Amino acid sequence: MSSYNQALEQDERAKLLSPSRNRLVLALCAFVVGVLIAGFWNYHWVDGFGREIVAGQTIGDTQRLSDSYSERGAGFGFIFAIIAGLAATFTACNCVVFAMLPGLACATEKAGSPRRLAIEAIGVFSLFVLLVCFGYGLYVGSLGPERVDALNARDSRILQAQVTFTLLGIVLLVWGLISFGFADGMLRRLSPGVVRFGASPLTKAVFMGILVGLFAIGRPFPVFRDFLAYAAASESPLYGGAVMALQGIGQILLMVLLFLALIVPFSKRLTNWSARHPGRLEQFSSAALVAGGAYFVFYWGVAFAYDVGRWGFKLDWYS
Repeated sequence: MSSYNQALEQDERAKLLSPSRNRLVLALCAFVVGVLIAGFWNYHWVDGFGREIVAGQTIGDTQRLSDSYSERGAGFGFIFAIIAGLAATFTACNCVVFAMLPGLACATEKAGSPRRLAIEAIGVFSLFVLLVCFGYGLYVGSLGPERVDALNARDSRILQAQVTFTLLGIVLLVWGLISFGFADGMLRRLSPGVVRFGASPLTKAVFMGILVGLFAIGRPFPVFRDFLAYAAASESPLYGGAVMALQGIGQILLMVLLFLALIVPFSKRLTNWSARHPGRLEQFSSAALVAGGAYFVFYWGVAFAYDVGRWGFKLDWYS
């Protein structure tokens, strides 16, 4: 029997050892944590750090730079792209990237060579982030200055964020609940081949990469929108795709480095710990997905629509 099939059987045994009630409590706790983080999120501080420190201390005022393509040229757009991605690292539309870390870690410990699989999984994940960003960049590069202004208008970009991140949040919630085992009855109706394909570590890495790549479509962050204006000024779909892909590298760079720093040196320890505590890492991964999904759904889908968020501001905790 292959090590991967053994890992699948181990997951099934872990679910039997973990009563449904305990998993339900953990899922509810993760949901509450995601909502609380979203409700108390200080976007002024986080967005300001990206705009004033990451971008401001490197390339300067991005709003002023957004209409300087004719002056600075195509080369500067590649620098603008990586800075825009890095500046968005901890924004409300990107922080859920870090909820993907436990899922990738969980996937890579399910094989005989976790270190090698970790490299493959993070490579596949990154590749699909770049592919999705490249596709969106083709569209942005075809817009031109006038049409990108309409795309970047406040009402338009907020609507894009609400729709995109609410839908992504629902996907993360469903994925988390499936990972917890709450949909096992439904999964048994599928063919074993489909289930094995969906449970494959590299399949999960592909899916995570697509989800994170889609973050760019909804991102309302001003620095990112200034970058879109710069890219669209080229009126070249290919150029737009290239710089948008580079922006994708910037937005996941810290997460990728953190993943490699944690997984590669400690892969054997992770495997040994997982063997001693079957199902723990899977549960942690599931909880992270539920928390990330709850964050997105509450922050973008509920708080904006009904003004029930921003608790820290309403309590005057933030200046």
